[in-house]
Amino acid sequence: MLKPILIGISPNTQRDDVWLALKLLFSPGRWQTGPAPAGLETKIKKYFKVKHCYLVNAGRTALYLGLKSLSLNPGDEVIHLDFTCPVVPEAIIRAGGKPVAVADLTKSKISPRTKAIIAQHTFGIPDDLTKIQALCRRHQLILIEDCAHSLGAKYKRKPVGSFGDLTVLSFGRDKVISSVFGGALLSKKSIALPLLAYPDRGWILKQLFHPLLMALAVPSYFFGGKLLIWLARKLNLITLPLKELPVKLLPNALAELVLNQWRKLEKLNRHRQTLARFYAQNLNQKFNPRGIYLRYPLNVSNPKKIISLAKNQQLLLGNWYDFKIINLPTHIKINLDDARRVIQFIKAYV
Repeated sequence: MLKPILIGISPNTQRDDVWLALKLLFSPGRWQTGPAPAGLETKIKKYFKVKHCYLVNAGRTALYLGLKSLSLNPGDEVIHLDFTCPVVPEAIIRAGGKPVAVADLTKSKISPRTKAIIAQHTFGIPDDLTKIQALCRRHQLILIEDCAHSLGAKYKRKPVGSFGDLTVLSFGRDKVISSVFGGALLSKKSIALPLLAYPDRGWILKQLFHPLLMALAVPSYFFGGKLLIWLARKLNLITLPLKELPVKLLPNALAELVLNQWRKLEKLNRHRQTLARFYAQNLNQKFNPRGIYLRYPLNVSNPKKIISLAKNQQLLLGNWYDFKIINLPTHIKINLDDARRVIQFIKAYV
């Protein structure tokens, strides 16, 4: 039986993460409060050399709170890439602003109502921060770095995320490191956030159950595992990734999961870069040594057809919101033999 090769579905979760989730599941006293959030804040502030770090229940929550701190008025514009996750324009609207999508941030048309630019670093490949910073300085705009894809990437020997006035991190289930849900807002200046509560214990229980479920479902994804995930969703045992979330703090249990993966950050990213370089060499594509490659993007004319054909060979590739790009897996569960299978498929069908 062929090993299923999947682009996402908790790609970072390893045996030690599963065991930690299991231990936490039976330690309800550690679910909401504990020392882990303070420890995680300290590590993040040291890594990015920032004074302020606010841990919350999702990357989209962090983005919303960052935008809300700008006191946007109706009609105030926030520029973002057109190739983005829907939660980005949704957060701008929710914060009271007007999203303005562009194809190239460095060529953004600035209006008198423009207040901020969001640099996205898609798939862990750094944006041209020199030009974007210059644009922001020239027009006195706030630079927000969305590092949901790029934790650990470098630009001019500094961590991506240390250049903006505000920085957003995500610890979602298929991000660089994961606690199923989670995020952080970093700021050079103190922000007056609203008084936030922890998520309820039922919600935390679902997130701790998630790594255990995926440990069972992913190895047999095409032979019952997919059905198992579907049943869990129908029974409301796991939280859907794009479901709207209330604004909450990051609970202690999920901070423990993040800390466990933070210790492996460099190893996880070196693995991603190795596979991305391997794809680039064998498919005659570009490789950016500054990127960490959360996924390896490949331009194609018919992504839906390619993804459908791939499923017949137990390859679950991605296309990230219907652009003419497919994504090849680079995560820790994919080895070089798996990557060769992917390359063989691409050469045959693309």
